[in-house]
Amino acid sequence: MSFFKSLKGYLTYLQISKSNKNEKSVHIYSEGLNYRNYFIEIIRSLNNRNIKVLYFTSDKKDLELIDESTKPIFIGSGLVRILFFTKLKCRLMLMTLTDLGNHELKRSKDCRAYAYIFHSLVSTHKSYNKNSFNNYDIIFTNGEYQHKELIKSEEVNKLKRKKIYNTGYSYLEFLKKQKIKDVKVSKNILFAPSWSKFKDDLLEKHGFDIINEISKQTKITLRPHPQSLIKSKKIITKIEENFSNNDNFSINKNIFDISHIFDSKLLITDNGGMALEYAYILRKPVIFIDYKNKIHNEEFRTIGLEPIEDSFKRKFGLVVRSDQIKNLNKIIDEKIEGYKNFDQEIDDFFNEHKIDFKNSSNKITEIINEELNN
Repeated sequence: MSFFKSLKGYLTYLQISKSNKNEKSVHIYSEGLNYRNYFIEIIRSLNNRNIKVLYFTSDKKDLELIDESTKPIFIGSGLVRILFFTKLKCRLMLMTLTDLGNHELKRSKDCRAYAYIFHSLVSTHKSYNKNSFNNYDIIFTNGEYQHKELIKSEEVNKLKRKKIYNTGYSYLEFLKKQKIKDVKVSKNILFAPSWSKFKDDLLEKHGFDIINEISKQTKITLRPHPQSLIKSKKIITKIEENFSNNDNFSINKNIFDISHIFDSKLLITDNGGMALEYAYILRKPVIFIDYKNKIHNEEFRTIGLEPIEDSFKRKFGLVVRSDQIKNLNKIIDEKIEGYKNFDQEIDDFFNEHKIDFKNSSNKITEIINEELNN
């Protein structure tokens, strides 16, 4: 059924592209519902400029209207998607997909430009593969630090020059606009381990024990990374089955639902950008489990710049060794009781790295509009 639904979506695309040959438009591809939030503010801004948006998704759950003028088109994740990418005709394709052209999804010779937006605040040279961004023409960075890293990578690795613009993080713009009604901050702990391409990441190795320990005393919500939902199905199923009757446990698989982020008093994670978003938006404490460093590029040190996630962890996080998981409840109580208000320091940190959320979507739209007019 998915094949025929995706084929229908592709035929819909062909019909639309025929009737709108001369219309100013942007193509957006989303890997699934969990990535929709990163595009919402940009789509609204594009629509406000009368730039038509064609939104394509690989997720059947991602088909609700984004607004009155943007109806998602389902292209699946199999052969039809490969065909779609190969035959694509567009002025500009905007995506969060890394490693374009390095695997089955290739650039189309009939698409003039490919643009990338980040779905995380982490640095570009450690948590991403070395060639993750090579096949893009335009990159919108969340902060000046990513801009510097990408330029340095082009120099060190002798890569093609791209158009790199520091536009800020539109997802922070989205989060700032959310009004979570009737959310009472409970004693809930948010456990959001990062995703890693390696099998033995924190969720796989210690996720069960962390939940088991904390749920003895307080409520805990597991928020898996979207990629973990694919990669770590077995351990997630095991956790769900074992804690299904535990009132202190809940799981949030839908990144579109951010209520659990607001309704928490502390975040437990290991690597990734979630900690930066959480600390900046909510100004609440973060505990890092020091289990295994997330290194997807073994040559990241050649860039000579400290990854922002490492800098943030060093300055603001409490790092707990994995052999101290049995003491987590006591550590959590002490961290909350002794938590210092880091408001000014966190603001200074974001300002130092030139991370902005104000009008980020409008900045991206302005650049896209210029590209479409060229």
